[in-house]
Amino acid sequence: MLNPSLDFAALREAFNSHRRIRIANALPPEIAESVRQDLAKLRYSLFCATSKGVAVLEHDEIARWPQSRKDELRDFLMKGAADGEGFAYNGFRVTDAIERLSPTTALGRFARDIESPAMLEMIRTITGPSDIDSAFAQATQFMPGHYLTRHLDDPSGERRRFAFVWGFTPAWRPDWGGLLQFFSPDLELSQSLSPGFNTLDLFDVSHWHSVTYVAPFAQAPRLAISGWFTKR
Repeated sequence: MLNPSLDFAALREAFNSHRRIRIANALPPEIAESVRQDLAKLRYSLFCATSKGVAVLEHDEIARWPQSRKDELRDFLMKGAADGEGFAYNGFRVTDAIERLSPTTALGRFARDIESPAMLEMIRTITGPSDIDSAFAQATQFMPGHYLTRHLDDPSGERRRFAFVWGFTPAWRPDWGGLLQFFSPDLELSQSLSPGFNTLDLFDVSHWHSVTYVAPFAQAPRLAISGWFTKR
C-alpha cells in the first residue's frame, strides 16, 4: 500500500537518526485522495477524557443535553487541559469497524492493508527489526476547540511499538493549530509539524508528543488516521 517509489533505504537511515520520521507522498496519490474522501463522510463521535476515563459520546446525544451539562463537560476538559492532561477530538475506530467497512471502498481497503504482512514488512524495513504483528487504527477529525495534551503512547500492557499518523489534510495553515509536536526527554519542544496531506508520521512510542489546540478560526477539519503498530 505504501508508495512503491519511496526510497526505503533512505527512509530507514532518516528514521534511525531520531527514531521518528515524516514521509511525504506516503501513498499513491489517487489512493490518498480516495481515503480523504471517505474520511470526510464518516460519522464521528467525540472522544474525550472524563473523570471516569475515556468517553465516546455521540454528537446527537450531546445536542440533547441541557446547557448546564454541556458547560460542565467543557469546564472539566478545559481544567484538565490547563493542567496538561486529557484530550478532545472526533474519532472513529477503524480497526473495530473493519467488518462494517466495505473492502470496495478506499477506507475499507486501507483498514485491511494496514496490518497486512506486506505493510508490516515495509514498516520493519523503515524502523528496523521488530516483533510487530498487528495494528490498531482510528480516524480522527480535529475541529476548532480540539486538542491532545502531551503524553506517551506506551501504557502498560498495550504492547505498542510504533505510533503513526497518516495525514489526509490538504491546505492547512499552521496558524490554525493542530500541530503535531515532539518533545525531548526533559520535555522541551524539539519539533512541530503542521498537518499534511498524504504524509506518514512514524515514531517509536518513547517520544513525548501532543497535538496543539485547534483555533476557533480554523477553516477546515484536521483529518488523519492514527494508531499503533503493535505486538499481539
